[in-house]
Amino acid sequence: MNIVLSLDYEIFFGRQAGTVERTLLAPTEALRQIAKYHRLPLVFFVDAGFLLRLKEEGQRFPGLMRDYDQIMRQLEGLVVDGHEIQLHVHPHWEDSFWNGESWNINLQRYRLQDFENSAISEIVTRYTNVLRTITGDRGVFAYRAGGWVIQPFSAIQKALKDEHILIDSTIFRGGIAKGATHRFDFSNAPAASHWFFDDDPLECKPYGKFLEVPIASYRLSPLFYWRFAIRKKLGSSLYRQLGDGHTIPLSRSDLVRKLSCWTVSTVSIDGSKASILEDAYKQYERAGMSDFVVIGHPKALSRFSLERLKNFISKRKVEEFVGYKNYLTLFNGV
Repeated sequence: MNIVLSLDYEIFFGRQAGTVERTLLAPTEALRQIAKYHRLPLVFFVDAGFLLRLKEEGQRFPGLMRDYDQIMRQLEGLVVDGHEIQLHVHPHWEDSFWNGESWNINLQRYRLQDFENSAISEIVTRYTNVLRTITGDRGVFAYRAGGWVIQPFSAIQKALKDEHILIDSTIFRGGIAKGATHRFDFSNAPAASHWFFDDDPLECKPYGKFLEVPIASYRLSPLFYWRFAIRKKLGSSLYRQLGDGHTIPLSRSDLVRKLSCWTVSTVSIDGSKASILEDAYKQYERAGMSDFVVIGHPKALSRFSLERLKNFISKRKVEEFVGYKNYLTLFNGV
């Protein structure tokens, strides 16, 4: 089975964004050392809008320019090490700014689909270009929607196609969110390892222009989230996230649902969710799936999750770990 270890490289978007050092640089370096030891590839979906805003605001605030330079050096080093840099879009950076002390984050246009068609194309081109200055012209070909808000895909299809973005890795089967910012419904996603599509990533099209390589998913009981809440309350350093910021709060409906019903989650290496990694893999193995895409966020890792990741890797063959480049051969003429 192909295993993809994918990370969304981004800061926090809640009431405190966190520092670049603790949300990005340090946890990513920890991952880099694990990958180096085991000689396996990682994939980083980089929040390109943040990079551009950081550079722009760095013209007024030198400290931000130092952060930008450190991030660029880290990303360049990741490419040299053989890791992939792919496109992650959080377009709210178009409306956000540094107020001199902290990020003033405006989430009113959190979804790329909240913009006009011409703006969508311009954003995708600009964001892709900044990443290709690091990877080279053919180095960015996969996409993950910020907050999983990829629907309706028809609104962003042309912009991605024009930039030769061929692969999406946003969908996780069974996932649903109904918040003000996070709104998606993947309940009808195909029960397949990967598939081609055109206008709708939930609809298989054998000759579609795009390939969906979905994130693995796993059903969690309410007990999991109650335990998580208790651990957070107790403040154990083992489970404490490495990043020093705060996430966007769940909507009331999503919070109640997680605490009272079985729900579907991504298979993640973030915090306590790393505890499901082994069971989820075995479930996919029993189902005969060919792909197992794991998601994570450097900002949300913990000592516990890094140990679980190392344990998971040690039980697998190095050849099982791949990047999205492995899937380009599925396209005719590539």
